[in-house]
Amino acid sequence: MPNLTQYINRLKLLKNKQRKFNSYNEALKYCSVDAYEKTELIDVILKKTIHFKSTINNNVIPVWETSAYSLISILNPALENANSKTINVLDFGGACGAHYFHLRALIDTNIKLNWVVVETNTMVNYAKNLETEELKFTSTFSEAVSKLGSVDLIHTSGTLQCVDDPHKYLAEMLGIDARWLLFNRLGLNKIDRDVITIHKSKLSWNGIGELPEGYEDKWIKYPFVFMSEKKFYDQLQKKYSVIAKFDDKTGMFDVAGEKIVGYGLLCKKMSQLFYYFISSTCQEFCYYTSCCFIV
Repeated sequence: MPNLTQYINRLKLLKNKQRKFNSYNEALKYCSVDAYEKTELIDVILKKTIHFKSTINNNVIPVWETSAYSLISILNPALENANSKTINVLDFGGACGAHYFHLRALIDTNIKLNWVVVETNTMVNYAKNLETEELKFTSTFSEAVSKLGSVDLIHTSGTLQCVDDPHKYLAEMLGIDARWLLFNRLGLNKIDRDVITIHKSKLSWNGIGELPEGYEDKWIKYPFVFMSEKKFYDQLQKKYSVIAKFDDKTGMFDVAGEKIVGYGLLCKKMSQLFYYFISSTCQEFCYYTSCCFIV
């Protein structure tokens, strides 16, 4: 189970000098075979998720810092949709659905939690057997939106750093027009440039819980992209305002010569009138005030 001590130890291990690359594909050459789509990695995450699902259904439900931010984010569409008692969530990078199983156990069963995970093709194929009436898996945003009809909340946790083109994926997420966005475990660069490096983690660190029996713990490497914080906000604040900022450094690590920062953000879609005002007159003002005054 994740805890502060584990995360601190991981950050210490990852604090060594990180090599930087000119492109995602260049970094990929120095990574584990198949990188994040490594079948052994996905199999471990699947088995951990199945075990976690059975554990939370029979015991006191644990809540740690990052999952608390997910709960906070769910409250908003729940209150807005009080009459319909249905919440539609698109979970970008949600692996085998652990976020869903966790929140489902914490939220009243009278509220229907329609949850679609957008993942890699390999992850989707592995996770299909976990589908329920509420939980679905797909590899595209368009199919996820089709399954949900409308999206109340886009939930993503540490995912933007793992994709080959975070600006493209961010633009696609913003284009969905969800009423709320949650960025958990976000990692950004305060210097105005994207940083492409390699994330090194133990097999046992991936997923929730202990490494299943029969697996040898080993190092896994895959490309990691820290977006420019300014460019991230330039995209985000064309359509969304930042409502809350969470202290969460678990999606970052030090890179020499860069100013990597980590936190979480809860964002709300702006009204059409406010969107027009921001986009035409004060994007820079919005960026700087959000960074300075949101706590």
